Amino acid sequence: MKILVGIQKSRIVTDNPELFKALQRLYTFQIPGATYSAAYRRRSWDGKKRFIGNSGVFRTGLLPRVMDHLKKIDCIPDIECNIPKESPPKIEKFSNMKYYDYQEDLIGKALEAKRGVICAPTGSGKTLVMGGLVKSLGNRKMVILFNSKQLLKQSYDFLKDICKIESVGLCFGEGYIYGDIMLCTVQSIEKILDTHLEDTEVLMVDECHEFCSGKRTLPAIEAFPKAAWRFGFTATVPSDPIKRHSLEGALGSVVQTVNTKELVEEGKLTKPIIQIIEREYLAEGEDTHLSYLDVYDKYIVFNKERNNKIKEIVDEIRENGDRSRILILTRSLDHGRTLEKLLDGGETQFLEGANSLGERYKSISKFRGAEQSSTLIGTKILQTGINIEEITHFINARGMKSEIATIQALGRALRKHKTKQKVYIYDFIDKEKYLLTHSKQRIKHYKKEGHEVIKI
Repeated sequence: MKILVGIQKSRIVTDNPELFKALQRLYTFQIPGATYSAAYRRRSWDGKKRFIGNSGVFRTGLLPRVMDHLKKIDCIPDIECNIPKESPPKIEKFSNMKYYDYQEDLIGKALEAKRGVICAPTGSGKTLVMGGLVKSLGNRKMVILFNSKQLLKQSYDFLKDICKIESVGLCFGEGYIYGDIMLCTVQSIEKILDTHLEDTEVLMVDECHEFCSGKRTLPAIEAFPKAAWRFGFTATVPSDPIKRHSLEGALGSVVQTVNTKELVEEGKLTKPIIQIIEREYLAEGEDTHLSYLDVYDKYIVFNKERNNKIKEIVDEIRENGDRSRILILTRSLDHGRTLEKLLDGGETQFLEGANSLGERYKSISKFRGAEQSSTLIGTKILQTGINIEEITHFINARGMKSEIATIQALGRALRKHKTKQKVYIYDFIDKEKYLLTHSKQRIKHYKKEGHEVIKI
């Protein structure tokens, strides 16, 4: 057996068809919901995703996985590599900042592997790791992709003003500054194709788990034909096999050196006190016919009993806390606006996607600097990319079952700050149809991160 290795794609060449078919089966997965598609019903498609094609072609990022599987059956293939060989560069340091040991370890392992999905918990200094890679890779032409302009702008300011890295540019809907190191939203990628597509040697993808599906996002990280250096950054690697194989195929194997629990024990993140609130079971017998969205609206968005519990929590915090900072996340605009009206009084603000960057920064600044306890309500825009160390209380008002969404939201509150020793997390056991399963999943996600969960 022989494997021809290229920057983006590799190919298996073998005269053992049985071995090839067995290997191909390992990298074939049933797509959820495929059985409902018209193509499946008319039997023109089997509803499966294959990561090794019939010609033996697969994404190069999966090479370590393929090699591990072959090693288990004592098959050592010949490797013909068409990627330019070069020794890993040394880790460059900053005069005004120091790496933690785990950050330096992440940078070193990434440079050694030349590609990979860097898994670093929220609050662990992921942007400094990114800056370390940029500095260590020197004068190479680079593209760093983002899924939100807010994350892009924060990273641009950090690399340019804090790291003092030269020739950093940015590209998003509201602005364009050219640089050899170009930070770009995936929505604006067309604007840099003429200047960076063919010559880019380094590709990085922030919050890369958001890129592992979709007609626009995944092709973006599968582009850049000369980018032999490829790195993604995430706090939670997808557990879904199709998403995980897509992500690793485009970027490489997972690189991880530390988890959230370890960072809490080392004092680098704040210890969370996670409280799961039991609430009354309100569903009626006739509600069994309702769809998930109908159930969600009735028992979460417009549920007076549940929303009043949130108000009680906030009122109690305001009474007992001196300058507490309360973050509330909702899934829908309707729920956010409902809670904003319910919590009227005190410093309460609601942020939504329609707000401009300037409006967001103004609201966050007001939230952080209030003389009394303040409350910030938001949807997905506050789940990632918001660096507010002062958060003392976090209320997950939205429910949902996603591991990535749950852990990322939790990470918003764990950042260290001199004003807090602990951070208080509030969630709910919702017992209605669909919602109970989701509540159990969230508890599972919290425990998986090593956190104690208290039911009250």
